[in-house]
Order: sequence, then structure tokens, then C-alpha cells
Amino acid sequence: MEVDKVKILFVISVIFYILYILQVLFLLVNHSKHYKCEKRKINIVSRYCLWIVIPALNEESVIGDTVVSLRNEIDKLNPNITGHILVVDDQSNDDTFAIVQSKKEIVIQTTSDIAHTGKGSVLNFATSFVEQHKSEAAENIILIIDADGRISSVDIETAIFDFQENPGLGMVQSAVKMININNALEIAQDVEFCGMNRKAQITRDNLGDGIASGNGQFVSLDMAKNVGWGNALLEDMEFTLKGWIKGYTSIFNDHVIVRQQAVSSMYKYIRQRIRWCTGGLQCFKYLGDLYRSKYIQIGLKIDLTIDMVIPFLYIFVNIINIYVLYRQIYTLFTYHSVDYTLMSLLFIWIVITFLATISYQRYINWYFKNRENPKMHLSIWRAFINTLYYFVVNVITFFIPIVSLYKIMVGELKWDKTEH
Repeated sequence: MEVDKVKILFVISVIFYILYILQVLFLLVNHSKHYKCEKRKINIVSRYCLWIVIPALNEESVIGDTVVSLRNEIDKLNPNITGHILVVDDQSNDDTFAIVQSKKEIVIQTTSDIAHTGKGSVLNFATSFVEQHKSEAAENIILIIDADGRISSVDIETAIFDFQENPGLGMVQSAVKMININNALEIAQDVEFCGMNRKAQITRDNLGDGIASGNGQFVSLDMAKNVGWGNALLEDMEFTLKGWIKGYTSIFNDHVIVRQQAVSSMYKYIRQRIRWCTGGLQCFKYLGDLYRSKYIQIGLKIDLTIDMVIPFLYIFVNIINIYVLYRQIYTLFTYHSVDYTLMSLLFIWIVITFLATISYQRYINWYFKNRENPKMHLSIWRAFINTLYYFVVNVITFFIPIVSLYKIMVGELKWDKTEH
């Protein structure tokens, strides 16, 4: 009976993995936007006013270098783009405000009624400031950058060109790459953003719209004002969904790259991901409006539904895998034999890892060739090891959706800031 139970669980797990392999294969072949965008000639002829908005709470360790880096890039921009840096200090208790002032950049401070209530409140506060000081002679674009973010003038112009080529466009989401990739956890995050998340974004883009993701959003002032950010712990996803429901369109462009610091400790990583997962659960309430919306393609609706449900499937499958592993070890030591189930699951897992490796390796090698060091090359073996880190971290942190669901149920929804 025990063996039959293990085999039933094994079949369920295999079905899930086969669906996941199909999903990964779909992501790998769905890359037309990447190559199409590479052939464009960027030529900004319209007038734009760019507001680089940096939400900041106790960021004295990084904010100075960030504003200096961004100012250097602004100075290189096409003459038709006027750039401003706007740091919104969320009532920090360190020297964040003073450091930005010393760099001669615009810095404002949130009012006491919205202080420390989340990134969404800070962005709405920034939008009000931009509206009051906007350029009447140009189209105003807000670029949201984290306090540790870096972006080049070339990438800024590439995103602005998307607005020029698509009148009425609401948002352009950049790709994200990690700056520090020194340990397994940091490498796993680089694989996550440059590999799986990027391909998922390209797929969504091909289905009709890109989705805001963490850092590097270029948003039209019109969309920022008329949609606004809510209080969800995943404020960027909530903003996107509300925008789609209102008919705004968005683009994902993986030739626009924002670089940021990876979270270096597992404790901080888990805290960050619990907030993200909890925020994603909060966005479930928009599914009804999304399905009723005439602006959103059915493929995108299905993709978003799967995206919201899949973390809970991961819980189930990982519990099955742990149980199957336990039964295999028990069988080995008790009956001195090994069933096929564990080896089969291990083989499927390696296949998935290799499929994800291909996407990651291609993008990183393109990145080195065009951005940093043309002589650098990431081997398929090194890329496989890096991708393996990503999947191992996912297995280790399978419990995160459970914690997030608990937080939703008890109403524990306080904003938990990622520490840089």
C-alpha cells in the first residue's frame, strides 16, 4: 500500500513537471520581441521630460552613489530629453535627505500621514509633485528606480523611443540584472531575473502587454495620475493590473536594463519574497475585473491566472518530492533496493534546469558582448550550475506561499522594506 501511495504521488508530480517543461519550452521559443527590437535605430525627435523617481527609506549607504551615477547618465541624453532626479525620502531616520541635498538634486519628504505606509504611497506622492512641476512643452515620463539602481543613457533613450513609436503607451518595463553575483543566493537571483522572469515577460508582451516587475518602470504621467498605486505589498503588479483594466497598454523591453543589488542573505531574501508573494495574493481580487475587461487578451488572462496559482502548486509538488525522497531512503535501508520514482524525478528536474540554462546563457552572453566585456563568455556548464542554484533556492523556500497565505488570513500586511 505504501508503495502504491508513493507511485500515485509520483505520477501527480510527474504530470506537474511535464506541464512545467512545456511552459519552459514555450518561454524558450517565444522570443520574437527580443530580436525584433535589436534591429531598431533609436532616434528621439519628440520632446520628453524624464523624472527619475527614487523612493528612499534609510538609504544613506547607497543613495549618494546612485544619484551621482544617474546624473552622469542624464548628462549624456539626447538633447530632446530633459532629465530630473526626484528622491522621495519616506521620513528616513538617517542621512538620506541630507546626502541628496548635498548632491544638488531634488529631494522631498513624505508627509506624516503617509510615512512608512508603503512604496505605493510614496509613488503617488511623487506623482503629485511631478504634476505640479511638469513640463508643458514635452511629454512627461516617470522612471521608477530603486535606491540601489543603475541605468545607462542608452537604455533610457531606448525606453523613451518606445513611447515615441507607440503613441498612447502607458508603461515600459525594463529587464533587471543583478550587480553583485558573488554567492549562490545572489547568482540565483540573477538567473531568476535574466532567465525565467525575463522569458515570462517576453511571453506576456507577445500576448499583449508587459507587466511591471520590481524596478525600472517608465510610466507616462497620464497613466500615473489616472491609475495610481495602491497599498498592495506588490504595488507594481497591482498598478499594472489596474492600468490594464482601464485600457492602458504596456511593453516589456529586455534591451533596456536596470541593474540592482541582489539580496545577500537568506533571511533578507525570505522576508523580501514573503512580501512579494503576499502582494501577489492581494492582487487576486482583480481577476474578476481582468476577465471582464475587453482590453485584455484571453491568453494574457490565462497566463496571469496560472502565475497566481502556481506558487501553491509548488508547495504541493515539493511536499510530494520530500515524501518520495523519504520513502526512497526508507526502502533503500530497509529492503536494500531503490524504486524508479526518485531517479525519474531527478532526471526531469535536470531536464528543466538545462532548458532554463539555455535562456539564461544566451542572454548573459548577449549582455557581455554588448554591454561590458565582449571577450567574456558564460559556458553552458557554468550557466547550468548557476541555474541549479536558482532551482535549489526555490525548493528551500517552498514554504513562502504558506506564510503569505497566513499573513493574508490574519491581516498582517505591514510593508517590509528590502534592505540594501
